[in-house]
Amino acid sequence: MFNLQKIGQMDFYNYLNYSLGNEDWGVEEQALRVNPGDAVVCVTASGDRPLHLLMTECAEIVSIDMNSIQNYLLELKIAAITHLDFDQYTAFLGLNSTTHRYTIFQYLIPHLSPATVQHWDKNKKMIERGILFQGRIERLTHFSSKIIKLFRHKKINTLFEYTDLSSQREYIANEWDTLAWRKIFEVLLNPTFSKLMLKDPGLNSYTDMHPGKYIYQKMLAYLQNNLASKSALLQLMLLGKILPSAYFPYLTFEGYTKIRKNTERLTYKTGNMIDYLNLHAINKFDCFSMSDIASYMPQDIFDKLLLSMYKAAKPKARFCLREFTSKRNMSEAMKNSFVRNEILEHKLEHEESNFVYRFMVGEIQK
Repeated sequence: MFNLQKIGQMDFYNYLNYSLGNEDWGVEEQALRVNPGDAVVCVTASGDRPLHLLMTECAEIVSIDMNSIQNYLLELKIAAITHLDFDQYTAFLGLNSTTHRYTIFQYLIPHLSPATVQHWDKNKKMIERGILFQGRIERLTHFSSKIIKLFRHKKINTLFEYTDLSSQREYIANEWDTLAWRKIFEVLLNPTFSKLMLKDPGLNSYTDMHPGKYIYQKMLAYLQNNLASKSALLQLMLLGKILPSAYFPYLTFEGYTKIRKNTERLTYKTGNMIDYLNLHAINKFDCFSMSDIASYMPQDIFDKLLLSMYKAAKPKARFCLREFTSKRNMSEAMKNSFVRNEILEHKLEHEESNFVYRFMVGEIQK
């Protein structure tokens, strides 16, 4: 058995780290090409990934996370989608105002497991504030946005008003990309501060990059090809909230309607992805949505992840692996089995609205 908790800080797995959304479903959808009847395995995180997969015609989704709290969040979102109308659902999660979130939670209790009820009952304040914005990442971006607004409130508002990409590019070159602005990012996201605040092994353990410099450069690259109004991550960082133009599909009426019809296709488990694939999933899956768990692994454990995916894959299974500040390598043996689509990887990296990721995508040959 592989104890991935030893890879990073232990308490990372004992807190709600992500609550809104980790990745761009439009990008993920291109990588996975989910077909009717497919079986998919994914990482839970904020729950957005399995929820978006429920919008496809796949037959089965297995969602796994080392952190039981992330699965408690997924279960809460599923109950809200299934048993609340759309306006109640969005208000309960935190997109719209209401003073009745805990009352709504009490209504959902019969539809939740005892462990999930116990956890959220102990964290009543998170429910009352709107659970979408209570993860460590979301709370940190909300805090940092208040500091950033002190320096360039007007420029931030102007950035999100652009509807024309060429005009936005001109603004970035002439007004936005300044030495002082770069230094603000470097200070707010310096390695010492990020280790203290996030305790995130995906950010801190397997990289020699400066997080602030890395994120700033990725932000600039994104803004050369995409409007700021489309990026939830950018809005969280600079505004402390998300605009309707950047709502993830599971937060829209269309997504809500599709998901609530398909929830029986989803199962979720707390545990180690490598162990699960090795023990329970030989030749089972058509798609692997692995998020950025490679960022949390030393190279030897990453090699074991690839091997477990190979064992669990059907022929021509599609995979999507992301990396944050780390950079993993595939062995020559694995390169023959994991056939990467580098053209698609570059395309997705430029389109990803949560712009911090690099990609490994392609097919598994057996």
